[in-house]
Amino acid sequence: EGIGDERSYSELKSKEIPELVRDAGIVGMGGAAFPTHVKLMPPEGKNIDILIINGVECEPYLTADHRLMLEQGEGILEGALLFARAIEADDIVIAIEKNKPDAIDAMKELTRDKSIRVQGMDVIYPQGAEKQLIYALTGRKVPAGGLPMDVGALVQNVGTCFAAYQAASRGIPLIERVITVTGSGIREPGNILVPIGARFGDIINFCGGMKKDTVKIISGGPMMGVAQYSLDSSVTKGTSGILLLGMDEVKQFENGPCIRCGRCLEACPMRLNPSALSIFAERTDYDRTEEYNVMDCIECGRCAYVCPSMRPMVHHFRKAKAEIRKKNRG
Repeated sequence: EGIGDERSYSELKSKEIPELVRDAGIVGMGGAAFPTHVKLMPPEGKNIDILIINGVECEPYLTADHRLMLEQGEGILEGALLFARAIEADDIVIAIEKNKPDAIDAMKELTRDKSIRVQGMDVIYPQGAEKQLIYALTGRKVPAGGLPMDVGALVQNVGTCFAAYQAASRGIPLIERVITVTGSGIREPGNILVPIGARFGDIINFCGGMKKDTVKIISGGPMMGVAQYSLDSSVTKGTSGILLLGMDEVKQFENGPCIRCGRCLEACPMRLNPSALSIFAERTDYDRTEEYNVMDCIECGRCAYVCPSMRPMVHHFRKAKAEIRKKNRG
């Protein structure tokens, strides 16, 4: 008794917090939607000494986390302290990109009397990916095929922290989230609180409707988002935004063969070989893609962005990863 009671949630024991988070249906709200309670229960021998609160939000166009830090900073901090208590971590860092100085100032003001530090991060995509963020803050490298807990770290999104606070203090499960509705194709862009399951069409109408020259709607951002074919698509727990693009921002193209230029190798933040992986995936040689560590791909889209042949590399990698998971389950 007491879970969901604002007067008593601070007295929750460390072992009760993952149970609370699980019952509230809370998942990672940065996009991956991995069950948060699993991350709060590392196996024996995996000691976590640093909790990183991810407020980087490096995907272009998206500002939902930024807005949340400005308006719900206290709730984010309370959620972060709950997570720290669950994993018994003493070091708590809130990472925010330097292009959000108002959020940095707001969180520094709120943490003035708390054992939490706020760190401004360089504006480099994909700085918000957890492995890149861990390395930038600590110098620790998550091994290939490994998890942050393998290097004593845990990363939680600011939205996930706020969701945990809502569940602990008010007994509210994860039934709504803040998303960004933006792009040249929307009449009234902004960040809005929407229920999980809300139709894209209803949300777009709430924001004034789309302009006539809108030709593409993306769930998420332009780098990692997925184009939608229907306004009946709905918001999930991992939906960070809806991006509407106009005719002058979108073009049709035909991809060509790999010309071995090496640009994708330079761009890949995971130090993979995207050109080889893409060729193997095209040949349906999924064993070779696994051998070349395709499962470590974070699907950031940098390789496809710099490719002069406009190869759909991320789509190749997603297909390969799905086939590898299917084989391993079998």
